[in-house]
Amino acid sequence: MKKMIRFLGAAAILATAAAAQAQVYVEGAIAPLTLKDSESPVLKAKPTVLTGFVGYEINPNVAVEGFLGLGASNASVTLDGAATAVKAKISNSYGIFVKPKVMINNEVELFGRLGYARSKVKLSADGESASESDGSFAYGVGGNYYLNKQTYLTASYMSFYSKDGLKATGLNLGVGYKF
Repeated sequence: MKKMIRFLGAAAILATAAAAQAQVYVEGAIAPLTLKDSESPVLKAKPTVLTGFVGYEINPNVAVEGFLGLGASNASVTLDGAATAVKAKISNSYGIFVKPKVMINNEVELFGRLGYARSKVKLSADGESASESDGSFAYGVGGNYYLNKQTYLTASYMSFYSKDGLKATGLNLGVGYKF
C-alpha cells in the first residue's frame, strides 16, 4: 500500500510539472498551394489559403494542434499545361495534428506535423460552380525562428490533401505567438 501511495504521489507531481510547462500558442500564415490532379489529363491550379493553427504543448517536444484554412484567392486551372476558363479555390479546410518538435538552439526549432485535414474545393466557370469536400492524411515539416520567448516566424512545407491522384501541397509562411 505504501508503494502505491508513493507511486501515485510521484505521478501527481510529474503531471503537475508537465501541466506547468504546457503552453498555448497561435500561428497565422499565408499558404500559396498547388492543387494537382496527376491523372490524365493533368489538372493544376495555384490558389492561396490563409491558415491558422492553435496549439497546446503537452511537453517541450510534443504539441497537439487544431487547424483552419480559408481561401484567400482563386486560381486559373491548367489542363495539360494549357490555360482554361475554369477557376479553382479552396473554400475552407480544417484538421487536427500531432506536432513532434525539437529545439536546435535558443532561436531555432524544427518540427513535423502528422494528422488529418478536410477541405472543400470549389471550381467555377462561365457563371456555373461546383464544390466537393473530402479529407485525408495530412503531414508537413518545418521550422520556427524565435524573435523572443513568445514571438516567432514559422515556415513549413505541408501536404494538406493527397488522395486518388489529387494533391494539395505548398509552403506555409507566417508568424506565431506563445501565451
